[in-house]
Amino acid sequence: MLPPPSEETLQAMTRIPSCQCLLTSGFGEVRDGRLIERVQQCGTQPPMLLVAMEKGHPLSPLIRDSRTFAISLLDPSERALQRIFGPERRIGDDPFLTYRHRTGVLGAPIVTRCVAWFDCEVVRHLDMETNFELYVGVVHAGGLGDAPVPRLTAALNATRGTESRAPRLRALPDRAGAAESPSVRPQPGRAPAREPRVR
Repeated sequence: MLPPPSEETLQAMTRIPSCQCLLTSGFGEVRDGRLIERVQQCGTQPPMLLVAMEKGHPLSPLIRDSRTFAISLLDPSERALQRIFGPERRIGDDPFLTYRHRTGVLGAPIVTRCVAWFDCEVVRHLDMETNFELYVGVVHAGGLGDAPVPRLTAALNATRGTESRAPRLRALPDRAGAAESPSVRPQPGRAPAREPRVR
């Protein structure tokens, strides 16, 4: 048996990229979903996704019986889904009665306000000796949702630590954009070129 992970190991694990997704499934008249963060591509020919979900959720028997699940990649600013599918929701209530969605080609519900979605058929289920179980699904359909694609914030996050040390730059007017080529910028000792008149 392995010893408990060290604090350093747990901190290192948090650096592995993750995303916020909604995992959904349905069987018969019952449908459910839960927010997850561990989704990864594991194949392209055909396309496949690997999903890790904590054990003991009521969604597990729905995935097992239907052999299908859907993944919706969420907009981080979407707060309604946090409330509807979060831990405060009463088990047994149908969360899709109050949120716009559609039914995928395999029968799983898919929320329409998402960045992207994938409709999958389960091809492997692995019950690991840990607190998570794994599902591997082959993607039968996928597409883009109604939510805007999140902006890339890597550059912003990288400079946050240096904001206090770096001098604050003054905003430039719109006509002096950063994309100007050196040939159009005014040269020292030279009068700026006049704009042509519109007749």
